[in-house]
Amino acid sequence: MSAFADHILSSFPADLARLWIAVDPDDVLLDEAILARLRSRGFELVPFEDSIAFRLVYEDEYLRRWRANDANAPRSLVLHLRAEDASSLPADYLADGRRVTLSLAQLFPRMSYAVMRQLDPAVLAPLYDAQVDAPQDLGDAATKEFVLLHIYRLSPHLIRKPEELWGALFKLHYRGDGLPDVLAEHIAGVLARQAVFSRLPLRALFASRTEMLRAVQAAWEIYVEACGLKGRRVGERDTRWVEPPSIPFEHPEVRVYVDSMFLDGALHPVEIEDVADALPDWARVGVLADLLARRNLVAQGIATLRNEIPDVDASHREWAEWARRFGEVTSRHHALDASR
Repeated sequence: MSAFADHILSSFPADLARLWIAVDPDDVLLDEAILARLRSRGFELVPFEDSIAFRLVYEDEYLRRWRANDANAPRSLVLHLRAEDASSLPADYLADGRRVTLSLAQLFPRMSYAVMRQLDPAVLAPLYDAQVDAPQDLGDAATKEFVLLHIYRLSPHLIRKPEELWGALFKLHYRGDGLPDVLAEHIAGVLARQAVFSRLPLRALFASRTEMLRAVQAAWEIYVEACGLKGRRVGERDTRWVEPPSIPFEHPEVRVYVDSMFLDGALHPVEIEDVADALPDWARVGVLADLLARRNLVAQGIATLRNEIPDVDASHREWAEWARRFGEVTSRHHALDASR
């Protein structure tokens, strides 16, 4: 368990109270790992959205069973209040409940609260550990730079060449969904000052995995044609990229991710009429010259999935990403000519 979760859970000592009031404007307590730990200690959490509805649940499901000394009753109830303070709660709750206030401003005192509110909750735990390296209180821009560097391992000021840009994009999107808008807009603003990147839709490329893959798909088809091979993409052609970007696929920082994305189904290979000898070995995963190549692509995708099944402690995000890849490979499998 992370230090972030331990810090939050330390505010809920067992057997100290039956009714807890969690003032949590930023939904910090709704992290799946924190909720699991609370439940394991006998706490149950109920959101406070309507006073009458909550009172019915509280008095019938909890208060009545506590008064009857029901051994199977939950040990404690956490009233989860998404508000800045508890002034909207009934007086009897305030009198009986033990109050805990959680907020990003409190947990990350050196960071810009305006920026922190726009981040993915999944980054909060590692960012909590990293904030000890913050030299001082950080403003909006400095907070964005700090998060980009310590969480995403990105520094826009160090990206100068196309291979550095596309290497960073491949690494970012290989197992993730992209940057939050607040960070994508910041990194795009910095990179757009360089003429070599000024015509690219940088914010969309960093924020959206889908947009980045569309750009790569269009550029790959141009790359195959530049190698003297004619073909068509396996799947529906995306016409949004009239002028595909020039991507240095041969560069080691880029091509290391290309084969994996073809095997996962994130990128679709190009069907070619000629043999693939015109392509280097590493690029042949991105073309289909015959039925056997299609079958091999599916078999390799299955092998990759088998070796990367998430374990029992994996988050729902990891399972969702694996399920997406599974769906892509399954779709390819059913498109095979079963009789051959």
